Amino acid sequence: MPENFSGSQKVAAFLLSLDKDVSADLMRRIDPKVIPAVAQAMTDLEPEMCSVESVDYIYGDLARTVYKRAGVRAQDEFELHDILTQTFGNTEADRVLRDIHARRRQNQPLGFIETIAPEIVSRVLAEESTAIVALVLAHVSPALSAAVLNTFEEEIALDVVKRMTSVVPPGIETMLSIADTLQARIRLAANMPAPPDPGDSLRTIADLLNFSQGDVEKSVLTGLEDFNEEMADQVREFMFTWNDLSSIEKRAMQKILASVDTKTLAIALKGSPPDVEANIVANLSGRVKDIVADERELAGPTALSEVQSCRSEIMVAVRALMEAGEFSPAKAGEEMVE
Repeated sequence: MPENFSGSQKVAAFLLSLDKDVSADLMRRIDPKVIPAVAQAMTDLEPEMCSVESVDYIYGDLARTVYKRAGVRAQDEFELHDILTQTFGNTEADRVLRDIHARRRQNQPLGFIETIAPEIVSRVLAEESTAIVALVLAHVSPALSAAVLNTFEEEIALDVVKRMTSVVPPGIETMLSIADTLQARIRLAANMPAPPDPGDSLRTIADLLNFSQGDVEKSVLTGLEDFNEEMADQVREFMFTWNDLSSIEKRAMQKILASVDTKTLAIALKGSPPDVEANIVANLSGRVKDIVADERELAGPTALSEVQSCRSEIMVAVRALMEAGEFSPAKAGEEMVE
């Protein structure tokens, strides 16, 4: 069957079916690298490829290939400039691209923001009024809007969303002015290092206190609490986290678990590090262990936010016990003796 022949054999049969002058002209246009294989095929052409049916098939196959719809993709500006330059010359290519930019700027003044990382957009918009933030986010993709809103305080994010539902775009000149200002500020922000995370310094303080003596720890936390109670609470959270439950000894762990609701514990254990889960489960009675397992299965797939909420609830109970002197975790670097 003709469909089983190689490409060079099909080309050979096609060329031999044409007038000699046409065939020669086509041969001059073929890639020189494949000419030897085509020439060899022309001298060794199989008899069955010379039939009218075979030639008709080859013509049909050629037509299907030539008229087959090819996929398309968007051209970037460099590719487009090359195409325009080859067609109209460099000067005209530059002019066409300038016209495209001008038209795009009129139709989508804030479209450039889609190419910027959300954290940079958030950093710049954090210094704007909620009215401007709402205007900007109403003109970008939902994915980018959501990513930016997630970085704002809940109250501010809610205000922005409310404004987005009734935003009225200003005149084009005002939009272009806002776009130009944001573009300049985003360009500046992109070239500057990200501001340090305030939590980093608090984590450092927590690490230092974990290595300090108990009286030093208490003195520092008391002083910090007098200065800023919320900050002191954050340091306490960094000093003892969910993952630290893996190293809690049996008696202290049982005190912790005695104050925890089984449903809360079941959800908190979802996705927990194996060593944390092992230490918790090992300190449950057989009956409670079965209850937790059943409630965990009944809960099914659970949102990460709910898991984190349950863990936070347990950690509040843990810290309450610590502050009451019910148990004290081992200090970092402290030698333990059996």
